[in-house]
Amino acid sequence: MVKSIFKSLSKMKLPGTSLRGDLRFAPIPRDNDFRCVSTISRVFRQKRILFYTFILITSAIILCPKPLIYAADVTLAWTGNTESDLAGYYIYYKSGTSGAPYNGTGVDEGDSPIKIPLGVFADPSNPEYTLHGLSDTKTSYLVLTAYDTEDNESGFSNEVSYQPSTAPTLSSLSISGSDFVSENNSAGFVATATFNDNTTQTVTGNATWSENSVYAGINSSGVLTTSEVTEDTTVTIQAGYSIGGVTKTTTKVVTIIDVPPSNLPPDTPNIVYPENYSGDVEVPLEITTTAFSDPNNDDHIQSQWQISEQSNFSTRVVDITSDNYLTSFSVPHMVLKSNHKYYVRVRFFDVYSTASNWSGTVEFTTAYFLIDLNANGIADVDEVDDSVDFNLDGIPDNHQPHIIKCVQASDGSVSIGIEKVSSTAEEIESLEVIDPDTISDTVNRPADLIFGLFAYRLRVRTPGDIATIKIYFSGDIFASDVFYKYDTINGWYDYSEHTTFNDDGQSITLEVKDGGFGDSDGLANGIIVDPGGIASIGDSSYSSLGSNIVGCFIATAAFGSKFEKHVQLLRRFRDFYLMPNSIGRTFVKAYYKYSPPMADFIAKHDTLRTMVRWGLAPLIAVSWMLLHFGAIPTLLLLGLMFSGMFIGYRKIRLHR
Repeated sequence: MVKSIFKSLSKMKLPGTSLRGDLRFAPIPRDNDFRCVSTISRVFRQKRILFYTFILITSAIILCPKPLIYAADVTLAWTGNTESDLAGYYIYYKSGTSGAPYNGTGVDEGDSPIKIPLGVFADPSNPEYTLHGLSDTKTSYLVLTAYDTEDNESGFSNEVSYQPSTAPTLSSLSISGSDFVSENNSAGFVATATFNDNTTQTVTGNATWSENSVYAGINSSGVLTTSEVTEDTTVTIQAGYSIGGVTKTTTKVVTIIDVPPSNLPPDTPNIVYPENYSGDVEVPLEITTTAFSDPNNDDHIQSQWQISEQSNFSTRVVDITSDNYLTSFSVPHMVLKSNHKYYVRVRFFDVYSTASNWSGTVEFTTAYFLIDLNANGIADVDEVDDSVDFNLDGIPDNHQPHIIKCVQASDGSVSIGIEKVSSTAEEIESLEVIDPDTISDTVNRPADLIFGLFAYRLRVRTPGDIATIKIYFSGDIFASDVFYKYDTINGWYDYSEHTTFNDDGQSITLEVKDGGFGDSDGLANGIIVDPGGIASIGDSSYSSLGSNIVGCFIATAAFGSKFEKHVQLLRRFRDFYLMPNSIGRTFVKAYYKYSPPMADFIAKHDTLRTMVRWGLAPLIAVSWMLLHFGAIPTLLLLGLMFSGMFIGYRKIRLHR
């Protein structure tokens, strides 16, 4: 039992409330918490084998179902309000990370917030309420508000959390960022939490930051701002982070550089590609410049890249300062529109953060790469048909583009839908599926993105808004999967901090912020550009396993796509049951070493493809059972099948 102390709710000349001293979390046993216990007698009469095996398998499937994403039941208790016009309370919840917005989904009582009329409570002065189905794999965070008869609502209570025993625990915290910052300048630092299951999360905005120098200050976003120094001076920055009752702190020493008064700025760069006034520029685009030069022979430390639709750069679609992209810059996916005019410029920074002049402005027009006759932001060849209804509202998704937009891969093997959830999400402007194999950056890339990579462009109501969206997939996803993001600036990274896996097993909910987390254009400009994809559990990094460990070659040859649903099942079987153990990994590596020639031969012969599809059917069936029922029920079911075959065979022999 977890106990937390609640303070009084903030009031807005509305019903206020003070919560009873204890908020009690009382997990309630559910039917699926039973464990499977089976005893099979050593001796059966032949005629009873089928009956008892059937009973055992039925029991195993009932008592040992596939683990649910949401399975924890929690009881909350607080001191009731005393206002005469009190009408009830709202319970807000979420899982994953602390703080608003509390937009959780998956609880049996409904999505957050849950409205509870006063008449529901047996004792309104000491209300208690049970939530069924909170996440049993992630920490849940809850707050309360009160509302009156006119539906006026108070502010949030203080937040409390419930951490299930299965949730990973915080094991360490680290700070990344530059070791040097020039005087009278600023630099951003990132706090990363590592958990006991070896997963990581970026927790910069949720960490507490401090520093120990009179020459610098650091804000809650991890941005260090320095003042003038008379000589190079060190400052120690500290970050702390708490989750699930565990707190970790870490430090990093940064040197404030004393910039010489005589320091000269770097020479002005020139853009080599694209050329000025060029047309039909292919996307994705890589911008290149001349080499860096500096009159003081200082090192090149950063470059700032800007792309705009206006020649005066009054508004920008990209504004990114990078210490990785110095003389070339890969424009993030979905930033540039088809057949559209843009302007680009760049400037260089030396080791003292002194900036060069801006390069000359280059005007270019992108190629006509998107055929979209109905102007809905989706390539016509990738449109889904009327059978797709991801949000199950009875209306085909392609008939309501103002709510949800869907796209399918060019081979039709996988479909993805993006739905607006929060009111700040104004419009989904475009959506596309990207083949991960077309991206050369493999650092930290997951070896297997089950549904490939997709990207969308979302317009928000106000620049800087946080928006919530729901992403649907045409196949099963699991709570143990990880949502990865990719952009050309930050590379591949785990986005679990702002991801909620919903209990329908086919969708996730994302939080993204314009100009902040989840936005790859680096600018609070009212547009969020967001590429990402689902990576399977047990997935090693792309670089550690090699480029071959991405699909099932023979199955892909037989079914035509590595994203086809049957191939996905086999990939899942590999990740869940083969990759976690040394024997399985040895088999997988041998398979990927010797199977490509066979797959190439199979792909060229339709008859062979059909034969292989039928030959793989038993393995696909077993994989499906293992993934949905688990090992024990699957083994018992197979036992039933073989027992039936054995009895049938014996009967045939006896009648001969």
